[in-house]
Amino acid sequence: MSDRESYNEVKALIALLDDTDQEVFQHVSEKLFSMGPAVIEVLEDAYTSIPDQLTQERIENIIHSIQFSEVKQELLNWAKQESDDMIKGMMIMNRYQFPLMDEDVVMGTIQKLIKDAWLGLNMYQSPLEQIDAVNQVIFGQFGLRGSGYNDDEPRHSFLGSLITSQKGNPFSIGLLYLAICQQLDLPVYGVCLRSHFVLVRSHETIYNFEDVTDLRDQVLFYINPYNKGLTFGEREIRNYLKKASIEQDEKYFLPASNLSVMIEFLYFVLEQYERQSSEWKSGDLKELISILEKEQSEL
Repeated sequence: MSDRESYNEVKALIALLDDTDQEVFQHVSEKLFSMGPAVIEVLEDAYTSIPDQLTQERIENIIHSIQFSEVKQELLNWAKQESDDMIKGMMIMNRYQFPLMDEDVVMGTIQKLIKDAWLGLNMYQSPLEQIDAVNQVIFGQFGLRGSGYNDDEPRHSFLGSLITSQKGNPFSIGLLYLAICQQLDLPVYGVCLRSHFVLVRSHETIYNFEDVTDLRDQVLFYINPYNKGLTFGEREIRNYLKKASIEQDEKYFLPASNLSVMIEFLYFVLEQYERQSSEWKSGDLKELISILEKEQSEL
């Protein structure tokens, strides 16, 4: 089938989206969905030119279904084969929230941050000095800052908003910091400390996240990216848990794999959507969490 014939078929299907017969609509919807991302541009053009609200809602739902299907598959592939690349995982989730964002702009900024941080590192620096060099680039040169502890806007959890506004919450800032450190081959990992996401600098690269004793021995110090990369010790975590009335758990002190961190991030965003009573988004996040938890259980 030629491009013109494909275009005409899509237009003909769109014209049937206002059909009141549920079987007809279901057939048309499934057919458009099966065509994949290639039909999104035509659907978007139709959305702006069709005044009928029902048809607009149906077009919007089909576009979302196509895009969400892509995100699910990409995130599963990331979990299976590329979870060591946190930037890629963050970009996949950014597509969920901001499907039309120019990713080249976001990646260009991140690559510059990585390069600038790399130029500030040398083999004679201590671990603390290395973290200071990273802090200087992220918070000094780039000017990244927190959005405020009372700011519960989900958009501030995603990489695109973080880069364009230079403002984020503990999770988005922490994930970017983690990704940059890992790109620089610095042994920095996430710590799944509920919504107050922090990082840990280990003595060396960690390959096994199941050996709790070894993970404990690996801890050198902790990093709070939301507080401009401030370093601290185990006592501060214990104080935080006590103040927040959270029962102490070993995982709140140990380095976690990128897959575990991503799951924790999705739970954090899910809670944000639930507080906004966004059933659609909440359902999506639960589905993504289920995909990653299933993959994690099979490792």
